[in-house]
Amino acid sequence: MTFASTREELRPLGEPGFIEEDSLRTAGGREFNWAFESASGLRFSLRWSEAMKYSVVVADPPDPSAVVAALRSLGLNATFTTRELPEHRHLQRRMALGCVWLFTGEGAVQVTAVFSRKALADAWLAKMQLSGELVAYPLDTSVYEAERHWGIPEVPQLGPEGIQRFVGRVAERYAYRDGKPVNSGASSP
Repeated sequence: MTFASTREELRPLGEPGFIEEDSLRTAGGREFNWAFESASGLRFSLRWSEAMKYSVVVADPPDPSAVVAALRSLGLNATFTTRELPEHRHLQRRMALGCVWLFTGEGAVQVTAVFSRKALADAWLAKMQLSGELVAYPLDTSVYEAERHWGIPEVPQLGPEGIQRFVGRVAERYAYRDGKPVNSGASSP
């Protein structure tokens, strides 16, 4: 989903979570980035280009009407343009978009629960008052391939033995104590 916008029109979103200032990584000028997750589990990010005065929104699940409703509830009054992907194309997914969430309980040696949405995991962990770690893993690809695709410079070229042991470093990772998150999703050490 895209829409023309000014920085002033985006003020209702609050301060951006990240500002990319390196023009070699943008289409020229700075890019402002926000990310949101609704109580229903809708996760979306918004990137605004200062040079182009244009916003791009990516969502998981890709439900344009839910995203428009969420943006309107945040105070945005813009004209949104949505596009459906052709059937033969799939979404390029990054980070926790299109991931499953694996929970490993404290003291467990293997994963003890798998969730399709972080909101579902949060609710279950709170209800059961569990301690452990919740990590996002990409679907339909390996962690190694995902991190190389994302352009992480520290990911070395590996052969089969290295790839099968590669667990990555940038996945969203949350620690829980008695059902409550104790960190803000820091990437792996």
